[in-house]
Amino acid sequence: MHPILKKALIAGGMCAGASIVATTVLRRIRWFDWEGRVVLVTGGSRGLGLEIARKLVARGARVAICARTEEDLHRAEADLVRRGGDVLAIECDIRDQAAVESMVRMVLERWGTVDVLINVAGIIQVGPVEAMTPEDFREAMDSHCWGPLNTILAVLPEMRRRQWGRIVNIASIGGKQAVPHLLPYVTSKSALVGLSNGLRTELAKDGILVTTVCPMLMRTGSARNAIFKGQNDKEYAWFKISDSLPILSTNVRKAAAQVLRATQRGDVEVIVSNRLNVPVAIHKLFPTWTTEIMAAVDRLLPSMGGIGERAARGYESESRWSRSILGKLSDRAARRQNEMGSHPIPGELGAESVGS
Repeated sequence: MHPILKKALIAGGMCAGASIVATTVLRRIRWFDWEGRVVLVTGGSRGLGLEIARKLVARGARVAICARTEEDLHRAEADLVRRGGDVLAIECDIRDQAAVESMVRMVLERWGTVDVLINVAGIIQVGPVEAMTPEDFREAMDSHCWGPLNTILAVLPEMRRRQWGRIVNIASIGGKQAVPHLLPYVTSKSALVGLSNGLRTELAKDGILVTTVCPMLMRTGSARNAIFKGQNDKEYAWFKISDSLPILSTNVRKAAAQVLRATQRGDVEVIVSNRLNVPVAIHKLFPTWTTEIMAAVDRLLPSMGGIGERAARGYESESRWSRSILGKLSDRAARRQNEMGSHPIPGELGAESVGS
């Protein structure tokens, strides 16, 4: 081996080793316990937000959850209280800055601080770009960019006063790599990734660490409450089945555990997925190929038609395919994660309890 090449390899190995050691040391310094911490989880009444709240309660944290739907919020609160949680449930639309400021005041009046903010609240609109309107993009941006910014600005003064805090923004792998038929979603999640990364660089000096979380598909059952356009029944079928297949999606409990672990370590970014997730491996190894693959996938998805620009919820878009065995894991997740509301799965007598 050439002496120069040998030296370069040795130097590279030393740098890599030093980087691993430094990262391990930093994680140990930044680590904290959840016991007694005050955590605000937006979108905490359903799906991933509810599962995160459950795990926080189990770890002894005091948890405030917010959501727009009063019925869902009450069911989630009851579920968390049954688990022994010290819980505050607040009806709040995070797109409304005044409502957010009022919510944070309520949390401060109850517990005196907000140690951790976890921004989970969001919406999903599915369909071809031809079916999407400017209003769809505005709604997505309001929910995934302006909403989190409202909550962050509301908790910052208290965190800065104490020179400590953690902020976690649940973005999406779609914020890093576009997925077809989710254009408003990926546009707004891309904005959230930029906002989150930028805040990380500017708030570190104040003792506040910001973590960006980019999940792949998770089995939360949220497809039932997502918005579908165009050929809505076909759009719902492919989305729900993808959400249900173990090789593509992650169990929501494992996803929540990954989020909380990354928060405790103060990680810059984490991609939430299962170990068998092939798309994640391809994205990491061949990022350019991923875009080409997504372009090929787009050709297989439903074309424009159906209800066009009109919107239908997932539970209004059931078909033979979405009700098949391929979607059963998603249905099971929906029952557990409070995604049922007053709309039971066709063929069932009613929705199961959120605490089941």
